[in-house]
Amino acid sequence: MWETIRGYLTFNRKERFGVLFLLLLMVVLFVLPYFFRPAAGSPDTAAYESMKQGIQKFESGDSTGQKKRQQYQSVQSSSNGEQRYQNKAASAELFIFDPNTISGEQWQRLGLSERLSQTIRHYVDKGGRFRRAEDLRKLYGLHADDYDRLLPYVRIGPPAAPVRAHTGYYSKAITISGLKKADSFYKARSPGFSGDNGLMYSAKKYRMTDVNAADSAAWALLPGIGEKLASRIVHFRGMLGGFMQPDQVGETFGLADSTFQKIKPWLTLRGASPDQIDLNHASKETLQLHPYIRWKLAKLITDYREQHGMFHSVDELLQLAEINAARFEKIKPYVIVK
Repeated sequence: MWETIRGYLTFNRKERFGVLFLLLLMVVLFVLPYFFRPAAGSPDTAAYESMKQGIQKFESGDSTGQKKRQQYQSVQSSSNGEQRYQNKAASAELFIFDPNTISGEQWQRLGLSERLSQTIRHYVDKGGRFRRAEDLRKLYGLHADDYDRLLPYVRIGPPAAPVRAHTGYYSKAITISGLKKADSFYKARSPGFSGDNGLMYSAKKYRMTDVNAADSAAWALLPGIGEKLASRIVHFRGMLGGFMQPDQVGETFGLADSTFQKIKPWLTLRGASPDQIDLNHASKETLQLHPYIRWKLAKLITDYREQHGMFHSVDELLQLAEINAARFEKIKPYVIVK
């Protein structure tokens, strides 16, 4: 194998002369251009200066022209805008106005642009208020001449106080001008009470509601109770087996304590005879459906029956680990031993 490789790397006399000739030819061709470079002529100074001046003149002329065009456009734009403003101001109608109550069309009658009028109305509609005439100066985009022209006509009236009028269990906000904050619809009033502005008010009355007899429609008439909460209260009462006291209504899922405190004065209990579960015969599934028992205590009750036999009294529940005195008092009215 070594002999085969050596045969490829060995040259005879003719091949060696051929390789040397090619190398020499490559060197000559590489060096030859350095000996035949064209001679550089002398620079033409006048032509260079002429070209340089032409370039500078062109750049200067273009910049000046651009600046002139920009200045002309700026002057033309400001001139047109000023002309439009003068035309708008000349056609304006001046009258006494309250900036907190006038409409966008009335702002335009006073000489303001449509865009600025909409901006002002949007500010007022979002709860903004002009407290004094000088507040107009804060308006972005209001011309100084417009401010001086409108200032003598500004008359800012007292703010209107929002009150709530109830319709069923829904409420709707209305605004009555001149109504004091103390004149609240939530405040108890004698029949025929007359406010400062001569309006007549009547106290809102709710019916007393029997917690064990009221249906969903009756619950929904109480303040803050809608159809969904009314259905939940009735469902909770059914799962419980009846209420033993009005405070149990507050345990309804989704009923906020603040809402319960509103309806509590209107709740009454005329009779309590709850449905009772037999501890000795009720299945685990039946026991765990009760809101006060649930699955863990239901399992302990059935396990106790299997280990110790039937319950002899309800008090034996206190022997279960899950039962403390407070929980026992809650469960006691709803269980029985037969």
